[in-house]
Amino acid sequence: MKCLSCGVEHTNPKFCGRSCAAKWTNKHYPKKKKTRIDKNCEICGISIDSRSTRCRKCCSFTVDMTLNEAIYEKHHRSSAYALIRTRARSIAKKLGLDTCFKCGYNKHVEIAHIKGISTFEGDTLISVINSKENLMALCPNCHWEFDNLGK
Repeated sequence: MKCLSCGVEHTNPKFCGRSCAAKWTNKHYPKKKKTRIDKNCEICGISIDSRSTRCRKCCSFTVDMTLNEAIYEKHHRSSAYALIRTRARSIAKKLGLDTCFKCGYNKHVEIAHIKGISTFEGDTLISVINSKENLMALCPNCHWEFDNLGK
């Protein structure tokens, strides 16, 4: 039999190999081009690709909410605290908090809240909980001491 793609004699029913099969398939059944539908960013109004709702600049923009709004009715309180901690880490990274406040260790630091998340009232904004004054970088040992020994 002759290969449908290159015309070489072979024993297979249609093609001499995978590459010839792929070439023939791609030629006769080309991929459909994605149609791009432009729309605007929901925050700033810049024209963006249709797959997203926000532009790259606005994706990092997080809507501020209260602690009660972060605590979902169907989820546990700890999921809201995880959201707050995640945002705290990104804020600390932007602030350049990368050295332990107590001992100066800089290989790995954790972000600690000086005033604990659970001590805030439900109507407190997350931006207040994660304010620069309430965050500090600590190495794992100093973080444990801070949480457990109050030092």
